Amino acid sequence: MPFYYDTFRSITTSATANTEVTHFRVATVANQETARITGLYVPARFATAGGGQMRIRTNTGAAASGGTAQTPAPRNMRNPAAQTTFFNDASAITPGGTLTTRLSIGFAQTGGMGGWQAVEPAAAIQLLPGATNPVGAEIASIATGTGVPVDMTIEHTESV
Repeated sequence: MPFYYDTFRSITTSATANTEVTHFRVATVANQETARITGLYVPARFATAGGGQMRIRTNTGAAASGGTAQTPAPRNMRNPAAQTTFFNDASAITPGGTLTTRLSIGFAQTGGMGGWQAVEPAAAIQLLPGATNPVGAEIASIATGTGVPVDMTIEHTESV
């Protein structure tokens, strides 16, 4: 039976239009269960019409670095602490070496929910234990507007 977690952060897209910013990096540790990113939700709240995307990328090159550690919250308070590590952009994140875009989720800058949810476990983005390829995942935004405020929720599971 998998354990479910979520990681929430209010972010702001780049101050320069159409410029990508990495907001999270995700990695596994040695001897943990397989992690699966199962959902990403991105409602924006901005006064100017336009569009944006939130991108999930996996990395098979040099690992990303930097960021500020953020602890995922268990969906069931009786779950053990998450083993998967999340780092947000409260301090700078240096993207990894070989990134492959796995998913791009659109959102309207003026509001409404953009999002994605895996329809079954095999459809989730898999992260194997101990930084085995892929060595991690990164979540970035790009928008036509400048400084678009967005709430981002990342859901993940850890299980055999």
